[in-house]
Amino acid sequence: MSIQDLAVTWFKAARAPFLVVSLVPAILGGLVAWRTGPVDGWLFAVVTLGVVMAHSAADFVDDWFDFRKGNLGNKEKQFHDSPLIDGRVTPGQVMAAALACLAVALACGVYALVEAGPPVLVPMGIGLFIVFFYTSPPFALNYRGLGETALFLAFGPLIVVGIYYVLRGTFALEPLLASVPLGIFTMNVGLVSNTFDHDDDVRSGKRTLALRLGQAGAVRLLAVLSGVAYLVVAVGVAVGAMTPWALLVIATLPLAIQVVRRTARYRDTSHYTGAMGRAIALSTVAGLLLSVAYGFAIALASP
Repeated sequence: MSIQDLAVTWFKAARAPFLVVSLVPAILGGLVAWRTGPVDGWLFAVVTLGVVMAHSAADFVDDWFDFRKGNLGNKEKQFHDSPLIDGRVTPGQVMAAALACLAVALACGVYALVEAGPPVLVPMGIGLFIVFFYTSPPFALNYRGLGETALFLAFGPLIVVGIYYVLRGTFALEPLLASVPLGIFTMNVGLVSNTFDHDDDVRSGKRTLALRLGQAGAVRLLAVLSGVAYLVVAVGVAVGAMTPWALLVIATLPLAIQVVRRTARYRDTSHYTGAMGRAIALSTVAGLLLSVAYGFAIALASP
């Protein structure tokens, strides 16, 4: 295998394009912290690296466990196109990559612990639990109907509030409110995927929310959660707990509607890629718009 082929193979194995899902909330957490005063840029960079490496480790573990269980679902239609499926990498290599990413994440976490103190252990501990047990036994969160909730926590409050705390040394309402739309929209990515994977999950015993609620119920939940995401921002701005610029996120509403409409066509799996693409885009664009909003707030407040 050439160096180029090797790079492409591991780019796909690591689900590299999906890492933006953890990078964007990390940036948002840093910007919300910066709005209230100067931050340590080096500390922010180290913690962000740790977050992204933990995310990568979780993805490797997820693919490894699903592959070992034979629960591939619609992975051939997913964007990461795991090289595990066609044998370009082995399960052992994937687990080794997961451990390497986890080692980097832990090193970054230790640095954050030294700089910010023991409270950092709370988000670190919850994050590590999700990394190890999202699909793995004995907890196997995604097999017990808790996978979507884990996604909300991992890519919403844990990252945004966690990074805010590391940089500011305190907890606050603003980063929590800012984290809710990102957590919900990332949770919705999992909900969309599980809605289309319903029949495969029935066969594999994977008790996702889509299986517990039924596919039609999952689509209704998708719509309700999307509404809650926008409502939280509107209320946060109305009570002065968020910058008014945060209302920029409402520009993603048409995209959120498209996600719901595409997912409602779950009986035709040809809509799977379109629904997933829009769900991922929604999560990313919403996060970027909120980051831009706080960037504006910082710039306009500067003397």
